[in-house]
Order: sequence, then structure tokens, then C-alpha cells
Amino acid sequence: MILLCLAALLTLFLVKRVSNGHTLAEVPGPRMPSWLFGHGLQLQKAPVGAMYNRWAQRYGPTYKIGGAFGTLKLVLGDPKGAAHVLSSSNFVRPAAGRRMLVQFFGESLFSTEGDEHRRQRSVLNSAFTLASVRDVSNVIFDLAKNLAITWEEELDKSTEETGQIIEITGPIHRVALDAISMTAFAYDVGNSDHSIPELISKISNVPQSPVTLLASALADVLPVLTRLPSPMKEWTTMLRTELGRIADEVWSQAQESSGPMFHSKLLDSMNGAEEIHGVEMSRDRAIAQIVGVLFAGYETTANVIGECLYELARCPQVQEKLRKELVQFISKTGREPTFDDLFIGTQLPYLDAVTRETLRTKAVLMVIAREAVEHDKIPLLFPTHGVGSPYVLVNPGQIVYIPVRDGINVDKTIWGPDAGVFRPERWLEDGALPDTVNSIHAPGHLMTFGDGPKICLGRNFAIAEFKIVVSTLVRHFTFAPDRQLYDFYRTGGNTVKPKVRGREHEGVQLSLCISKFHTDE
Repeated sequence: MILLCLAALLTLFLVKRVSNGHTLAEVPGPRMPSWLFGHGLQLQKAPVGAMYNRWAQRYGPTYKIGGAFGTLKLVLGDPKGAAHVLSSSNFVRPAAGRRMLVQFFGESLFSTEGDEHRRQRSVLNSAFTLASVRDVSNVIFDLAKNLAITWEEELDKSTEETGQIIEITGPIHRVALDAISMTAFAYDVGNSDHSIPELISKISNVPQSPVTLLASALADVLPVLTRLPSPMKEWTTMLRTELGRIADEVWSQAQESSGPMFHSKLLDSMNGAEEIHGVEMSRDRAIAQIVGVLFAGYETTANVIGECLYELARCPQVQEKLRKELVQFISKTGREPTFDDLFIGTQLPYLDAVTRETLRTKAVLMVIAREAVEHDKIPLLFPTHGVGSPYVLVNPGQIVYIPVRDGINVDKTIWGPDAGVFRPERWLEDGALPDTVNSIHAPGHLMTFGDGPKICLGRNFAIAEFKIVVSTLVRHFTFAPDRQLYDFYRTGGNTVKPKVRGREHEGVQLSLCISKFHTDE
């Protein structure tokens, strides 16, 4: 009887979901390879740059792809359409994604919508203002310098005259983890008994296989399935429990009069929630916020820093130009760059250009997903291929993917024929940015941090951390490629990470040949 009921519910759901796709009948797209998986397996296995941008070249920026069980996803690489979706209350995070975030973090900013999301965001926002980031930037400067010292000591022990091959993902992820935990939560990971890096690594590398893809699709169809015992549920419960213990310790320290060794504006904000909205933040909600921000603030920035160093190694002329600007600044001013020097683009314009170009071409998110709540008419800047419609009609429940990494950020129609090339000069040369770039309404014309009411809360922190770490390392070292070929893949956490070609089974890794830089060279 239970199986019959589940089958009936599944059938009713699929009829509804497939009918939603009828409004996309005139939207072009690739043939669905599988009714069961749609294009899911292709997207899961393909390296970055192999799917979304190729589809866009053939079908235009707005097209459809297959979801599980014959459903259709609308891929919206049109900047006008993306701005509409991300700014409208008619589009929310997909229900399936919110349920997964609740499993990972609990009820937090990352899984709420509407008024509740606005309330939670207003509580956390004060900790991520530019002034607040400036106040804690000394911690990030110290962490970057300590990493430089560690690498210098490692190089001093080496007998290699041309530099040493160093795996950089581990050290950079540790710096990023320390940066967010020490500044946002007044928590010193280095003196913690918890194995935080390993735990968060497990979250960002959710097991990917046809079985997990199918399980996720079934949970999307029948949410009740997420409550049933399963290996995936046991896995997520373990992670949430372990990270919850860390967050509980952080929250407990914040309540003690003795306090932690660092001051935390974020914990102050959560403690002051009652003054802001008249409702005290519960312990469970506070712990969920800590776990969520810890993961989001660590994982994403570390990946972008690593990719920047990789690109600088492959583009020695860019690396040399950046280093020259930094060295000349110190020679001219007699001091190292401060937070304001780094953050204000006019002081170090090439560093600012490298930052913008890295955020454009190395965006950590593949797609931003939204789900329509009501019927809507999405306006387009570029009419659809085929019928040439200036809009797309969607029904309630329609899933929309806004491609970022292989979409709007590198679309040749928007950025010009060299859109996929890492070239910081485009931000400095007169006329190098086409007028179509202005159609991207997100800050800096970049979709890297999203847009609208849910734009990344910690973007100021991320940019500051990026500039501090990259500028520190480039002043001290030269980077060159090792002899491996790397491909970048979307991981279970929807972030992008490198793997050695032909050795993907070994997991995430990225090594560079690093040597000391001497000013008399």
C-alpha cells in the first residue's frame, strides 16, 4: 500500500512538472539524452567549460535542458532576464536545495525566504560591512604573512635551484578557514581539538554518482523521502552533528563573560538580534548561522585564490606586471599596502584589475538556481533563437538556472570575442569593455556574487581576503606551472575545484612550482 501511494504521488508530481515545461516548447535546447537523468549525468561528469558555454554557442544564451524524470530546466544566460529573476520575489531558491541546506546547516539565512530571510540578513549584515572588514583585516594580513613564512622556510630546506613543487590547495584553504573563523566567530582553529578542515572538505565533496543524482531527484519529487533513513541522510547528519558541536562551542564562548581571545562583530550581531527585531535568536538558529557562514566564507574564497595563482603561473607577464606594481608601491611609499590601499582600486589599479578578472573568469559558482512561485514573463535582452521571442513564459515550479562560470561572466556576446581569455588589461584600457557589459546590473558587472536581495553577504570580506593573500604571496614568490595538466570540476557543493587530468580519482589537488622572489633580481 505504501509503495502504491508513493507511486501515485510520484505520477501526479511528474504530470505537473512535465506540464510546466510546455511553456518552454518554443525555447531551443539540446536533445535530452535520458528521461531518467536528463542532462544531469553529463553535467556531473564534465569538466568546467565543456557544457554550458557550448550549448550557448549553439542555442543562444536562453535555452532548456533536461532534468530528472523528463522535466525541463530553463537556462537563463541572458543578463536582462537574470536581473529580473534575481530581483523578483516571484523567484526563490528551489525547495529541494533549501531542504538540502537545512540538512547540512539547519534553519539559517541560506535556507529561508521572504520576510524571514530579510530579518536574518539584517542581523548578520553589520558584521560584513566595509568598515567591519577593515577592523578585522589585521588578522588576514597576519595569516597571509604566516603562510609566506611557512613557504619560505620550506624553500630554504630545498636543494632545488629552480623552485619547489608545492601543493597549494591545502595551505590556502587553511588560511581561508582561519580567516573566517577567527574574524567572524572569534574562534582559533589552530588551537581547536576539532578536525574542521576535514569536516568541511566532506561537505564540499558530496559523493557524486548516478545513485546520488537519482536520490536527489527523487527527494525533489517527494520531499518526504529526505526524512527516511539512507546512507546520504546518515552522512549529512554526521556532518551537521560534528560541525554543530564546533558551532555550539563558539556560541557558548560568546555567552561567557570571559569571552574568546578575539572580538567578533558577527556574534555581537546575533546576540543583539532581540534589539533589532524584538525576537531573540535561538541557540539552534545561531548555531545554524555559524555553520553556514563558516562553510560559505571558507570554501569559496580559497578556491578563487588558488585559481588566481594557477592563472598567474600560466601568465608570467601578468604575474610580473602585478609584482612590479606592488614592489614599486612599497618603494615609493616606504611601507606595505594597507587595507585601504588594497581595497581602493586607484592605489593599485593592476591588482584591482587582476581581482576583477579572476572573479569574472574563475567564478566559484557554476549556476545560480531559482524556482518560480507564480506565472511570470521573463524579459530578455537577446531574443530566443528560432522564434526570436523577447521574453520567456514560465509556470509555477519552473526551475531556472543562471549560468555564471560558463555563462554570463564569459559570454562573447556580452564581453567580446576574447571573453574566455584571462586578460586583466580589459579593465584598464579605454574602450576594452563593450557597452553590452552594462547590461549586467550586478555590482562590477559581475555575477560572481549573485545579484538582488540575496547577493552574497560576505563579498566585501571575500574581496579583501583575496587581495591581501594574493598581494602578499606575489611579493614574496614567483609561481610557475608544474608538469601536470589540470581540469576543473563542479563539486557536490556547487563550487569548482581542480583535479589532475588522468588522475581525477586522487581527488582535489593543485601544485605549482614556487621559488623565492628577490628584489635584486
